[in-house]
Amino acid sequence: MVQQSNKYRRSWGLFIRNNNGDGQFLRIIDYVTDAAGNGYYKWVAHENWWERSGTPRADDPKTLYNPSFFRIMATSLSDFRFLQWTPNYDRPDRPTVNFFQSGLHATVPPLYEVIDTPANSAKELPHVLARGIRYSGHPTEKILLPFSWNNGIVEAAVLNREMVTIQHRTLTLSATAPNTVPHVKLKNGDIQTVNSRSGKDDRLVYVQPKLPESTSHVLIKPMQQMAQSYVNWYIRKEQAMNSSELMHDAGTILERAFEKSENLEQYLGVKPAPDDLRNLQIALKATIHSNTDDVSAIIYNLMKQDDAIMSSFRQQAAAELADEFKQQKLELLEQLDVLQEQRETQTKTVRQLTAQVKDLNEELQQKHREIRDAQAELELQEEEQHKALQDLEENIALKIGLQQIAQQNRTLMEEQASQHTPNEEQQLRSAPLMEPTKVHLSDDVQHALTQNLQALCCMLTEQRSKNNEKLTAFATQLCRTLHTTRLLAIDTAHVPAIANGLSFALTGVPAQHVGIPVDFSDFTRLEAFLNNSASPVFVLDNVFDTVNESLLFALNRYHPSGTIVILPIGSFANLRLVAPEVWQRVFYVPTSGMIELPVPSRPTLHRSRATFIRTHADSDAVLAQFDALRTTVKITPNALMMPAEIMALGHGSDYARQWVMPHLCLETYAYQGLEAAIALCQDRGNNAIVHRLTALINRIDHGSPTR
Repeated sequence: MVQQSNKYRRSWGLFIRNNNGDGQFLRIIDYVTDAAGNGYYKWVAHENWWERSGTPRADDPKTLYNPSFFRIMATSLSDFRFLQWTPNYDRPDRPTVNFFQSGLHATVPPLYEVIDTPANSAKELPHVLARGIRYSGHPTEKILLPFSWNNGIVEAAVLNREMVTIQHRTLTLSATAPNTVPHVKLKNGDIQTVNSRSGKDDRLVYVQPKLPESTSHVLIKPMQQMAQSYVNWYIRKEQAMNSSELMHDAGTILERAFEKSENLEQYLGVKPAPDDLRNLQIALKATIHSNTDDVSAIIYNLMKQDDAIMSSFRQQAAAELADEFKQQKLELLEQLDVLQEQRETQTKTVRQLTAQVKDLNEELQQKHREIRDAQAELELQEEEQHKALQDLEENIALKIGLQQIAQQNRTLMEEQASQHTPNEEQQLRSAPLMEPTKVHLSDDVQHALTQNLQALCCMLTEQRSKNNEKLTAFATQLCRTLHTTRLLAIDTAHVPAIANGLSFALTGVPAQHVGIPVDFSDFTRLEAFLNNSASPVFVLDNVFDTVNESLLFALNRYHPSGTIVILPIGSFANLRLVAPEVWQRVFYVPTSGMIELPVPSRPTLHRSRATFIRTHADSDAVLAQFDALRTTVKITPNALMMPAEIMALGHGSDYARQWVMPHLCLETYAYQGLEAAIALCQDRGNNAIVHRLTALINRIDHGSPTR
């Protein structure tokens, strides 16, 4: 940009209104003065001006802003204003800017907005304007309407702003617009486009401060519309010249209106082209001979100026109106007689209907009394039936309770008798969850577990393209959990894959599972059985599904050195019956979104070279995570210690929080009920997994099978 002076620059700007209720000017044209003092325009608008630039320049800002502009532009006649601004080198994006003040020695150079039209010729332009052009905004003082784009030359009509009306995003001619306007020829390269964000409201601007000289005019009104106004103009002209003969020879006057081209030339202010003259004459003849309504209006405008003719017309109209009034009066009297007869008939009918309604009301009241008596009798019967059902339920409950006591006594006697049998260890038997298979070595347990889950076709449906990364994170969090507790609660559907993957990663053998009998309570025998197994991973069936709380509390007190116990959850609805203290040592492993595809008959699994050594988190780190969890999870402190230790091992990362939150959500439900669990799901810190927590709560509260 050529600097005009050391203090200020002058530019044309287009006002852009923002969604926040404010606005700013987009700098589109700089007014530059050369060495000789001649001013010219320089186009400076960026194509995608709304995009942020890397480093703004004080000498070349995209936009010009002043907080007072929005208030002033609210009532401005044009969206374009000539601005005077000074660069701000401290803040390049905030130059000092004001409206340019015209004076004796400095005036605003003209700017012309180009409003594109669908017209392809001067002949089409009047019809396009009659239909209206799509446009929104406030144009410049003079506007250009192009109607021809050929060989780099644009032909356009020059209109003043007051010649058009803009309503409902449509531009049309105003009632006071002239018939013709100047016609100019422009260079295509002198028309630039200011792009809009939407691409629908682009603005076109002529980038020269002066228009080419106009040597001709172009019509902007349709011939049919101009024909009517031309006839009215011609009649007024003839009346002024010869009013005494006008009323006696109106037909001749109308015929002459389109026979003399000099009259049309006088009306238009320009000599019409032969085609325009011929089209206008056709329109004039159509106005006079075809459209009787228009002719009647024209003739009436002529005759109403003759007092004698209008007086005769009034007398004739008064006589006709008197006869018509008399005839209408007779017809109205006949109609009145008919209406009176109808009224008498209707009055008689109303009396009959009123009597019938009275009889029906009496019958209705009688039915209401009968219904009340029947309802009272029905309520009495329902009370007797309800009392009988209560007695029956109490009897059934008593019988069921006695049967349960008898069954427990029989079971107790059988257990006491079985304590003296020589084959007592045969009552607990385990079986492998899969056949032995080929095993490769891996670096550590976490890596081996990840490879085993992949080999067993485990997949996380969320972000499947990152399945390996998700399985690695799952294995990492599961290993951190095993440093804290060896009691895991897992959805039954995923127990085989996780148990076998973990067992092979630790020792290279499949996991074992054992079915626990109903009401089993001999934990000493179970502990000895677990400690003498070759597999480090045991799956105990029927613990949660039978709600065996005594065994769950015994497992809470069990601290194995190498055995990992997995408790399958078959029905999540049973978790409502379990005491909340159980979850202080049993960790719920989140498997939401996990699926297993079909597994090959003998997959190749992996075993860790390194021994899995249990480590403990730093106490200060555990207490820090404990304090962080206590701000959102309002349960007993003992229930927060195991999740806090897992979080500390994971350094408080977002993924570690997502790993422990389902467990904490389940604990919150167990300690405080459904409403507290739902409130925890909706906490801002759980936005990333709120859908998984909500699904878990629904499964617990409604027994939903959704996974």
